[in-house]
Amino acid sequence: MFHRTPRPSTDPRLRSLLQKAARRGFTNVVDRTLTRLEQAGDRAWVRSRAVVITFEECWPLGASLAVTREDSSRRKAVLRVTKAAKYKDAAALGTLAYGHHEGDKSMADCVPDMRSLELVSDALERPQRFFTWVRERSETAQSIDLINAAEQYLPAASWQWDKACILAAALLSTQGDMPLVRPAETLQGDFPYWVALDKHTPQGKVVLSEVARQAHASYRQLMWASFYCESALVNRLLPSPWWDAEKRWRLRRAGLTVAAAEALWSRARGLIRDRLSSEAAALQALVDATDSGRTPSAGQGRLFETLTKVTRSMSETHERRKY
Repeated sequence: MFHRTPRPSTDPRLRSLLQKAARRGFTNVVDRTLTRLEQAGDRAWVRSRAVVITFEECWPLGASLAVTREDSSRRKAVLRVTKAAKYKDAAALGTLAYGHHEGDKSMADCVPDMRSLELVSDALERPQRFFTWVRERSETAQSIDLINAAEQYLPAASWQWDKACILAAALLSTQGDMPLVRPAETLQGDFPYWVALDKHTPQGKVVLSEVARQAHASYRQLMWASFYCESALVNRLLPSPWWDAEKRWRLRRAGLTVAAAEALWSRARGLIRDRLSSEAAALQALVDATDSGRTPSAGQGRLFETLTKVTRSMSETHERRKY
């Protein structure tokens, strides 16, 4: 499997933070994180991720998605998701369909509709044929708009599971009336920066491994418990049966029920938060420094510059080890 070598501008902490803040409705954190990513030269990733975040977190917004090379369009797309209630079915159907495509059939007893799963799984092999097929079955202008957007932005998704999410949204748009995009509470208070340092960052992987041993759990169990009980939290979740199915399936594969995952996370949460406190403070200082003319203190500056170098070094090491 091909693994990309991280560019000097790549900071997995900021990338992880962007989606966590969008999920929870922290518009100020999203805005500042986007600025920091753009300043770091990570614009291409931001463009791609704005597309994926839209389809993953609130797939009906895909019908009016307009992401261009302009920074303002990417910012607008992510902020729209941040302010909206979340519909997670496209993300979940895409995840399950990708697993099915890779040969895992263990989700068959918990998915809402096996036929939809198979259609998206097959679409990964023949996306153009799939788009022709769903367009013929579309009955509304809004559905057509979403299908057109899905076809337009499919190449922006780097990973197969992200492509599956976009394909899933196109299919869902043809299954009855599309859900209305509804507002959700946006927050301006203190964001828990440590939640961004999860399985997507080198620091998070190290701490998850350490705390898993302390909690007498496997790394995989704690990783997925932390994802569903913390990383995936949103400001407002509307009915998403595919998301419920994905959660049950993924935790079951890790040897956990939903209740067992919640119990494990309640034991581990404080330990992880405390161990990541200094890294979380450095990340916050880095992001807050984007505020009009503000700069971190000398001590904060040295800390987050050191941690940024360490993060990139660790990220490169983890890529070589094929994490």
